[in-house]
Amino acid sequence: MIGTKLIQATGLALVLGLTAAPASAVSVTLVGDTVSFTFDDALLGLFGTPTVVGDSLYFTPTDFKAVSSDDGFMITSETINIDVTANTGYEISGAAVVEGGDYFNINSDFTGGEGVAVGGQLIVRDLDDPVDSSVSSIVADAPLTALTTLAGFSTTSWSADAGVGIPAAWGGSDGLVSSVNLTVENILLAASFEPSSISFIEKKFVSVAVVTTPVPEPETYAMLLASLGLVGFMARRRSSRV
Repeated sequence: MIGTKLIQATGLALVLGLTAAPASAVSVTLVGDTVSFTFDDALLGLFGTPTVVGDSLYFTPTDFKAVSSDDGFMITSETINIDVTANTGYEISGAAVVEGGDYFNINSDFTGGEGVAVGGQLIVRDLDDPVDSSVSSIVADAPLTALTTLAGFSTTSWSADAGVGIPAAWGGSDGLVSSVNLTVENILLAASFEPSSISFIEKKFVSVAVVTTPVPEPETYAMLLASLGLVGFMARRRSSRV
């Protein structure tokens, strides 16, 4: 009887375990100098967990790569979303992505589409009005066409970037852009179609930076208006004496 109850209890626990809802995502916030970054740490994928320095997030991926040999084609991609909120007294005026890594090509003549490539997009959306968005393509700073051999093997560094300036028409009721969503789409591609050819590319770091602009406090505006009023009064007083 005890054994039967134990089996029934175990079976119930298994059923409950199978039907239980998955754990909800945990939101992580990292605080920079003038902004805060919020993201789901479980959805960063190949990017890995970032650190914050100033108003930038730094990622150091360890397995973000694409490799192809002989007659092959490989694409590796990952997309992340980050909400950015400016501290009081600041507005967001731009965002940029800078990334890099290394690559190599062996026995590729680049005539049939062989080689490696990096691409993707930086998309910025105004959270006050998500319809407003601005896009910049991630582009390599130089062609990724360096060749190496097995005898003198070496890798070559690459870098790529994208940048978005916040359009003047954005902003909430106060005309300030205080929060945005950043979507960073990253793509690595490796292709090799020649016999004994190998193409390899790896991403080793990604920086997501936000640019902010100080916003005068209401007291500052009041002082400015008062100063302008005083200047106008003094000018009128001088003219009345003439």
